[in-house]
Formats: sequence, C-alpha cells, structure tokens
Amino acid sequence: MRFTIPKGWKELTQEQLRYVLRLLWLYNDRTDGIDRAKMAAFVHFCGFEVVRRTDQGWLCRQRKSGDAFLLDPELLPSLLESVEWIADTEQMNVRIEQVGGYKAVDFELQELPFGKYLEAENIFQSYLQSKQERSLSELARILYLVPDGSDGPAFAEEELLGVFLWFNAAKQLLGRMFPNFLKPAGESVEPVTQESLIEATRAQIRLLTKGDVTKQKYILEETDTWTAMAELDALAKEAEEIKRKYGK
Repeated sequence: MRFTIPKGWKELTQEQLRYVLRLLWLYNDRTDGIDRAKMAAFVHFCGFEVVRRTDQGWLCRQRKSGDAFLLDPELLPSLLESVEWIADTEQMNVRIEQVGGYKAVDFELQELPFGKYLEAENIFQSYLQSKQERSLSELARILYLVPDGSDGPAFAEEELLGVFLWFNAAKQLLGRMFPNFLKPAGESVEPVTQESLIEATRAQIRLLTKGDVTKQKYILEETDTWTAMAELDALAKEAEEIKRKYGK
C-alpha cells in the first residue's frame, strides 16, 4: 500500500486542519492525548479504517476502494514519525481561514492594527490565567474581525483551540522577528496581573507616541502590528546599547 500524507502544517487543507484541531481538542485532557491524535490523524490522512486485530497484524480497509491490507504493529512508531509535526504547535503556520462568514486576518498579524494586537495580547494573557472559554471567544472576535456590537459566529471548540494555537504560534514568530523587544520571560518574572497588563500596554503606547497624546489614535488604529513592533524593537535595542555603554 502507498499513501501520501501532509508533511507539515502548511500542507493541510482547511478540512484537514479542522480535523487535526478537533483531535487535539478531544484528546487534550489525556496523558497520551498527543499520541492518540497523531494516530487518528495518520489514519484519516491515509483514508483507511482499522477493522480488527489478527495474529498477523491489524486488518485495515481503504475507505474508497474497500481494499483490505494487514498493518504490522512494529511499523507504527516509524509511521507516526511522519506526523510528529502535529505535536509541535508552536511551529504552526496556518489557521482556519473563515468562520461563519468572517475572514481571518493574516496569520503573521502583519495587517492587524496595533491597538487590536494589544487587546488580543491582554485577552490571551487573561486566558492563560483563568482558562475561561469566554476569553478565547473574545480573542477569536478580534482575529476574525468581528465588528464591535455584532453577535458574530458561535465558535466551535476546535475553532477556539485553533485561535489559541494560532495566536501563540504568531507570538513565537514575532519573538523571532523582534528579539530585542520580545524577549523570553525569565524565571524571576512576577506573575501577570490585570494591573501589570494595563501598565505594559500604556508603556508601549507612551514609547510609540513619545508622550504626544495626539498621536495615540494613529498608533492604535492606523499603525499595523509589525510597524509598531519594529519601532519598539529598535527602541529596545537602542536602550540595551546605552545600558552596555554607560551602565545605566
């Protein structure tokens, strides 16, 4: 038997992406959840079903042709290596493109207004603290450009998980692109609180406006995330150079 399966997140169709996200959600609470998700995804990609176990191996059948074949259990570890990328969600580079008629912003968040990014970041951090599904719904409304005041779509579980993984992966990408400003948190970092989030947001706005409040609307609504990040990264690099040179 010969099968062709996706080699990474980028090769997934929208249907396959939804299926993988659904699997990750279904098996999220199990200790062996990721292994179960990889196995189910592998079977789905190959288009066969497992009938039963025999003395010679697993009896399987192709869904379309009905052809039967035996799968040697000893081959499973090597076969599942082909879907190992499912476990590396931080390298995810695709997202569900449309939900309920609302189209998602670009995956890298380059086109997202900086003010909306700040909102999304605060909601994301709040979710990490509370684990409340409502926070993911609020994050989804931002990333799918649902207008304020609109009811919007009822996001399914896999769509909410997809939003969380997407934003987390986008943050990893931003960290690689703007390493001076978005440095990994150290072990001594204080716990995130609502007050610290507000203060961090205000500090970023002050840096970009240089204290000129008349520029705030432009920064938040008309400046895209990557442009704002590039400026903050340059300021952070400049501050580090001054610190190294003068020691304060």
